[in-house]
Amino acid sequence: MPKQPVLVLLSGGLDSTVSLATLMNDPTKDVLRCIAFDYGQRSWTKELKAIRNIALHYGLPMQIIKLDWLKTLVPEGYTPEFKGTATHITDVWVPNRNGVMLNIAASIAESLGASGVAFGANLDEAEAGFPDNGEEFWHVLNKSLKRSTLTGVKVFAPVGDLRKVDIVRRGMRLNAPLQHIWSCYGNGDLHCGLCSSCQHLKRGMAHLGDDAPIQFASHEFSASV
Repeated sequence: MPKQPVLVLLSGGLDSTVSLATLMNDPTKDVLRCIAFDYGQRSWTKELKAIRNIALHYGLPMQIIKLDWLKTLVPEGYTPEFKGTATHITDVWVPNRNGVMLNIAASIAESLGASGVAFGANLDEAEAGFPDNGEEFWHVLNKSLKRSTLTGVKVFAPVGDLRKVDIVRRGMRLNAPLQHIWSCYGNGDLHCGLCSSCQHLKRGMAHLGDDAPIQFASHEFSASV
């Protein structure tokens, strides 16, 4: 049986990296390329470094798409000028970001003959209030794509039913290059350890102790995240 050609949205974070690792270890899938988006996020330079290292690790081509117009919708917590800690969904919510990116990726997928687009949704952030991380989101989007693509391109989330701790465990089992990821909303030398994304990641890696592949500037845990 021929492999199914797919694309992967790669942000450089834990979820998209382990999603990619999952597909690279799936004998039924053929990853054609990684797609990343530059939309003015404060962490872009760190994300880009992570994306390049991860794509290189797997020997995959990468495509960078600039969304200059989306920069005008980026909230304060995502901008380079922001000096605080993004701990609330409203600090980092970019309206319809995943919907926009997945529709663009679906167009590219159809043009390349790919059957699907994978992205890094996860259960923890779905339950934290991000509606575009929940299973209902990609099921509804696929109904739309059935009408907006001739080939019925589908989006899917390889780790969408997993919590961070289980995503970390899968990544370790698959030898994913977790040492290269960047999940922080900031752009410091280390993951800040305080923003909501770092808090989720830190909890996911807590069981690794000193063997955790990521260092954090702060080891505090927030009760609200």
